[in-house]
Amino acid sequence: MKFDASSYIKEVYRLIFGLITLFMLGFITGYFWAVLAVGLFLYALWHLYHLKVLIHWISSSELSLPPEPWGIWGDVFHYLYRLRSQQHKRSRKVQSLLERYKEATEAVPDATMILGKRWNIEWLNSKCKSYLGLKPRKDIGKPLTHLLHSPEFIAFLESFDYLGETRTLEMDSPDKTRHLSVRLIPFGKRFLLIARDITEFQQLRDVRKDFVANVSHELRTPLTVISGYLETFAEYLGNDEMYAGSIRMMQQQSDRMCRIIEDLLLLSRVEANEKNSHQMAMVNMSNLVEILKNEALAMSNGRHQISVDIDKSISFLQGDESELRSAFTNLISNAIRYTPDGGAITIRWYRKGKKQLCFEVEDTGEGIEQKHLERLTERFYRVEVGRSRASGGTGLGLAIVKHVLNHHHARLLIRSEPGNGSVFCCEFNEQKFN
Repeated sequence: MKFDASSYIKEVYRLIFGLITLFMLGFITGYFWAVLAVGLFLYALWHLYHLKVLIHWISSSELSLPPEPWGIWGDVFHYLYRLRSQQHKRSRKVQSLLERYKEATEAVPDATMILGKRWNIEWLNSKCKSYLGLKPRKDIGKPLTHLLHSPEFIAFLESFDYLGETRTLEMDSPDKTRHLSVRLIPFGKRFLLIARDITEFQQLRDVRKDFVANVSHELRTPLTVISGYLETFAEYLGNDEMYAGSIRMMQQQSDRMCRIIEDLLLLSRVEANEKNSHQMAMVNMSNLVEILKNEALAMSNGRHQISVDIDKSISFLQGDESELRSAFTNLISNAIRYTPDGGAITIRWYRKGKKQLCFEVEDTGEGIEQKHLERLTERFYRVEVGRSRASGGTGLGLAIVKHVLNHHHARLLIRSEPGNGSVFCCEFNEQKFN
């Protein structure tokens, strides 16, 4: 919307005509300067009066019809009235959108809030009261870290430094009646926090864990008996062509079942320890990497080139040594299993940036297609079923790695391309664990 310039030109003409009139009156009466001063004073008063009327009209909160002054002020009032009318329509539209947005967020079954850079609450919905014990009106503007005193949750926020990435934490609600999955999503210089009630899912998951652990434990004894009898059969009938092949195949499958059960029991123990940190201690990573290298050489049996690269300035990592060793061994054994003879495997321990420490295993194997990378840590997920079984894998190794890293508030990064090998990196937060 443009202001009509013709009104300004007309006002200039009026001013010129008024000045000419004042000059003439001044010469006629003989009081030139007095007449000119009085005329200009009255002209200024006329503008000041309309300016006062304008301020009074604009300061009114309600949209009302403008006054009807004469001259340029009439055009100014009508121009501003059109602007105010448009602004009023936009305000009503925005208000309507905000009301609908508020209704939509209240209908969402998850607790949702917007956090500032220093974790101060800028907005939250009503579900935050029942899920997190927050009060929508009273707690806005306060830092969330001052309202939720869970050490696990505070550590989760303080360790968040992966810009552009979403992170998830599972925790109990402050009143211990719910189990929540908390997602922190960065956008711009703010964060969207979403807390979802997964109590029923957690209960089902606990039932599944108990079932797997109990079944695995019960299967261990009969499989041990079967393996013992198969060894006896192999000793007495191993040279008989009629039975040798069958006995050898049964032993292979029995051994494979024993490895699966051992991995399931290990996975159950790791899952049970995820919320416990009493076993955390300072682990000498330089010594551990050397031990892992010797084990890798024994597993490879000369079929691969195995090397290590250790940053001696960061020798220690706080964690559960037995769990870390299990996770790292799984990564190394996978690299050996899926790297052809003559390939190279590199084990690294180094600093990444200012706050991350990384244990990394790189191989020159066949590589993995991008579509499989997100699912590699699922239990029993296989890229190629036939190849995995032939190599002796149980399909549980990366699931164990995932849960060990969850216990240590770390994450697993995977880079791989078919034909170019793979890199598995365990990334730890130095601020929390070193």
